[in-house]
Amino acid sequence: MSQIIVEEKNDVWRLSGELSFATVGNLLTEFSQHLAKHTPPKVLDLSEVSRTDSAGLALLIEWLKQSATITFRNIPEQLQSLATISGVQALLSLSNQ
Repeated sequence: MSQIIVEEKNDVWRLSGELSFATVGNLLTEFSQHLAKHTPPKVLDLSEVSRTDSAGLALLIEWLKQSATITFRNIPEQLQSLATISGVQALLSLSNQ
């Protein structure tokens, strides 16, 4: 079973596990619930994401729509490739990595 874990520390969310179709629904719900009560995290650290797919990319774009102040850190190569192929690399600030 696919799993993703979110560790919150200060204004940083560290994701570990699979960022995929099987996990993004729960993450989107968790993020929306967090925004209803708190300010959004400033940084999403993806250094511990082991696998991702296009649903993971769609989730990051949705999070940007909900909170344009988020910065993505340590974006996995697989996700960077999907963003480049999809033409959305500028949204994730990949040119600065």
